[in-house]
Amino acid sequence: MVNTPILLIGGGGHCRALIDVIEQTPNFTIAGIVEAQGVKGEVLGYPILGSDADLPGLVQTYPHCLISVGQVKHADLRIKLFNLAQQAGAKFPPVISPKAYVSEHAEIGEGTVVMHQALVNVGARIGQNGIINSQALIEHDAVMGDHCHISTGAKINGQVTIGNGCLVGSGAVIKQGVKVADNAIIGAGALILKDITRPGCYVGQGQILDSARQAH
Repeated sequence: MVNTPILLIGGGGHCRALIDVIEQTPNFTIAGIVEAQGVKGEVLGYPILGSDADLPGLVQTYPHCLISVGQVKHADLRIKLFNLAQQAGAKFPPVISPKAYVSEHAEIGEGTVVMHQALVNVGARIGQNGIINSQALIEHDAVMGDHCHISTGAKINGQVTIGNGCLVGSGAVIKQGVKVADNAIIGAGALILKDITRPGCYVGQGQILDSARQAH
């Protein structure tokens, strides 16, 4: 796969970071951006081609897509856009920065992006539509579900299991073997030493800040 046109769905700050990753790899060229209704112009020189409503037609022309909306809390919007594009027939290749390291013995799911200086070690399994952000570490045999964001500098140690739709904040550390429930949010700099068994926002040394799942 060389110079394959790829459509980016979402035109904010995370999109700009993804453009920088994609420009470093020979595998893809950026066809353009899909943005909210009424938004026009360009992002770092790449044209906005239409809105979510235009996805069925755009996917016919550019079947390879990537969700370029970020995730700072819940993954609801990323999941919605992923499902919308998938229903239109989109394909979601994984995208790996040439400045990252991904073991040949690791698995990266469809539509997941591994960004600059991230490290994914042997036996790790990463789900679809995820973000492994800059300088994040996914250690050996860790398992991460779908639609998760591992933020900058976070450390997921060996044999950790992370459910679907989770956010692990910048600089957070999860101890080896810990299990994290679906839709959990782990705050920046948190140290998680015990299993997280229900959704909520966890900070510090794993104390729960808010157990109620908030809507977007």
